[in-house]
Amino acid sequence: MAHPHHTQHPAGPKAPPSPYVEVTFLFRDTLQKPIEGLTVQIKAGAGAPQAPAWKLGPDGDDPPATDPASAPAANPSVPMVDNKADALVTDKDGYALTIQNAARNQPIDVLVKNQRGEYVWKATVTPKKDISAFTIVSPEYHLEATTKLTPTEELQQNLDLPVVQQGEVMTIARLVHDFGPYIGWSQKVTEQGRVKKDFPEKKKDVTEDPVTHKKKTKITIEHHYKVVDTGKPQTVALNVLGSRLSYPKSILLTDDHFSYLANSLGCEAAAIKALSKQETVGKGMWQPDHGFDKNGLPRILYERHKFYAYTMPDTNKNSKNKPVSPYAKKYPDICNPASGGFGKEGLHQYERFCRAASLDMEAAAKSSSWGAFQILGEAYDGCGFSSAVDFANQHMKGIDEQVKVFEAFMKNVKPQAVKALKDKKWEDVATYYNGGNWRKKNPDYAKNLGDFYASFK
Repeated sequence: MAHPHHTQHPAGPKAPPSPYVEVTFLFRDTLQKPIEGLTVQIKAGAGAPQAPAWKLGPDGDDPPATDPASAPAANPSVPMVDNKADALVTDKDGYALTIQNAARNQPIDVLVKNQRGEYVWKATVTPKKDISAFTIVSPEYHLEATTKLTPTEELQQNLDLPVVQQGEVMTIARLVHDFGPYIGWSQKVTEQGRVKKDFPEKKKDVTEDPVTHKKKTKITIEHHYKVVDTGKPQTVALNVLGSRLSYPKSILLTDDHFSYLANSLGCEAAAIKALSKQETVGKGMWQPDHGFDKNGLPRILYERHKFYAYTMPDTNKNSKNKPVSPYAKKYPDICNPASGGFGKEGLHQYERFCRAASLDMEAAAKSSSWGAFQILGEAYDGCGFSSAVDFANQHMKGIDEQVKVFEAFMKNVKPQAVKALKDKKWEDVATYYNGGNWRKKNPDYAKNLGDFYASFK
């Protein structure tokens, strides 16, 4: 039976959540034991707008605001700042600090001071609940010749790795001496369910020449890194070096480059483009930046049998003992009379090159094919250089320099290959450019040239 005097009154509008929350930071090892003695920095994350100054402490006098109307942001007299808390030292419980008035849904970066006294990013958190406690877990690092570290040391450790500055063009000497010891190293990082992943985006910029109305397409790759929740711990292997090891002045082969070469050599641009494609990626998808790897270093192929030949000792021709490279027995993977054993492309080639260069830099540079046209360093003299290292350094600078080297190489070292390109005799191109043994090493070389030429024609 209905009772009129018991009628329900409609509920008022629900108050929106406070824009401020309470956040606590704790540090634990992988066994969830507290880490004491870490020096920590907590600061507003990238993209977070300025906010009222943080109120810190486990028992702050001012708890998070529950009424948005009373929140400090509503008071125009409250100054807005880029929040940061420095030199926080974790206690025996692994506790760093509590922020009483962190902005809801805004990222906060967590950094730990390493052994060089530098703060290094460890995590980014985004508080959403009224009261949150974030636990930063010490990762596991395993490096060659590194003993087991304590959890504190794992977060603090510093490799003192060399750094490539924005705009810096690498040289062979610096690559071998400063970076060579680390190129083959990797670190295994156990993430507690969260990993930092790269989400690359390919951008195409099309420009039109105002005079000729010819359109040019430039392709760039933008790297966007995000922390992804995997749902479970996993171990990932990362190279200890950064993603950029050189900043060449130019990396893209354009139609202008091929037109320049065609005019200089007296053959079709499509024929030169076909040769470039075959030399860099074979049957793979050819891109105009394939003179360089993604790390900014020119693409190379290190050939161990060449290094063997260039490190043979000088002996008397009448000697009964057959000369052998002094490095062959100890380093057969990089010094061997048999060709092959190339391994995968990219940084692996530089790992092999740097190991060889630490034994004999000039011989290693002679034994590698360089850049968009894969010219062996042994051809340095015919290209106008005083050494193979100078030849290799020229390839480091940019694609413009690689084009100039190729022009000199074709005119001075491979004139028969130039004639074959003019006549579009692909087997002759293969023989005079790649050597008479091409049928054994790559029987499809000549056919590929013809197919690539047809696709570019």
